[in-house]
Amino acid sequence: MKLQNHITKLILSWTLGYMRWTQLTPMLLLWGFSLMMVLALTFVNFQEQAITVLEFMLEWLVQLPLVGEYIMKFLSDETSNTHIRSSDLKSFVLSSWALVSLVFMLVGIVLSFLFGPFKPWVLKRKILITGVGTVLLLAGMVANYYAAPQNFNGEASAWMLNFSLISLLVFVVSAYCLSISHFLGYLNDALISSELNAADNSKVIQ
Repeated sequence: MKLQNHITKLILSWTLGYMRWTQLTPMLLLWGFSLMMVLALTFVNFQEQAITVLEFMLEWLVQLPLVGEYIMKFLSDETSNTHIRSSDLKSFVLSSWALVSLVFMLVGIVLSFLFGPFKPWVLKRKILITGVGTVLLLAGMVANYYAAPQNFNGEASAWMLNFSLISLLVFVVSAYCLSISHFLGYLNDALISSELNAADNSKVIQ
């Protein structure tokens, strides 16, 4: 019975860990996209180099299991003349989300095994760091605009509004993801603590 309870709690702990990464993955992908956008703005005058980087990234994505299969399907000649169905796009997004979350979770387990468990930060500190990062993101986009305004079509006020909305979206999504992840991490820590206390109590009884 004790072994069964231990296995059940271990599986539940892994499940909570995976759910945490399913909440963090959208935030990480959104930050990755935002940083790529800043890089694209920074190197807007180097189109040839940018195309080379995009081709390299596409070749790397195609090699990924499951994700690469969907990319090849969308880029193949068989589907080039047909509309992509919403069900196919939904399946691609959900499959990629699940796969990337699993990879992040496994990497986290390996790092914890090699370097020991990481001490979690308080939620307030996480959101504060996210806010600072969002301000830097906005500053990077604004700096790129004023560094080469001739490369942007439209009024400066319109671009400033777009940059502000993008930065606000990044912050809101990040704050939400961090809050849900923090709560799931709290549940996981409580589960692990109860398991350790149970193990200590059994040793005392013996």
